[in-house]
Amino acid sequence: MRRKVKRKISRKKKLKKRAEPADYTGRKYEDYLEFVKNNSDMPTTEMDTVYNNQDGPFIQTFIFENTGFMISLLKQHKTAEEMSNSLNYFQDILSDDMYHKLFGLLLTDRGSEFAKPQLFEINCETGEIRSNIFYCDAQMSSQKPHVENNHIFVRDILAKKKSLKDLTQDKLDLMFSHINSVPRKSLGGKTPYEAFEFFYGKDTLDKLNI
Repeated sequence: MRRKVKRKISRKKKLKKRAEPADYTGRKYEDYLEFVKNNSDMPTTEMDTVYNNQDGPFIQTFIFENTGFMISLLKQHKTAEEMSNSLNYFQDILSDDMYHKLFGLLLTDRGSEFAKPQLFEINCETGEIRSNIFYCDAQMSSQKPHVENNHIFVRDILAKKKSLKDLTQDKLDLMFSHINSVPRKSLGGKTPYEAFEFFYGKDTLDKLNI
């Protein structure tokens, strides 16, 4: 006979409040394709996050599709508030015209750190609309291939098992200076640095610390 054991009666656990699902109405990938069709002169910037530990730190990455040029900002928290603060930073260091050229059209995934589109689209201090953000379909990271493929360069330097605790913004800037100096076939043998400089100038590169 099976041995009888006393079952420990557990206390009633509090149910965790489920997070409200993000509203992607008008910001889905199909909406992105339609937007691009109607705004063909507006280049896309893909946005993503790289990390090795759920506790951080986190590397927020941006790649400008038309040049293959990539930059990043170091983050300690994986929240929409902290990630959207990057756009505040870029607005502070760039002219309005240059900001809109580089960050006017964003494409990202449905990660929780990007799930509050209004924070990215609207400057909370001024109320101005600063960007258009769109989201890939669920589980379809292939819809933002440029940033995904360029992460291979990141992983050549920062392996997945490596601790990122000692990472600093200066180290990230140096790392991406090297990454942006690698010639690409897609650019006819030019480097992303050279392509970006051609479109946006050396002064913008200096402001981005690359």
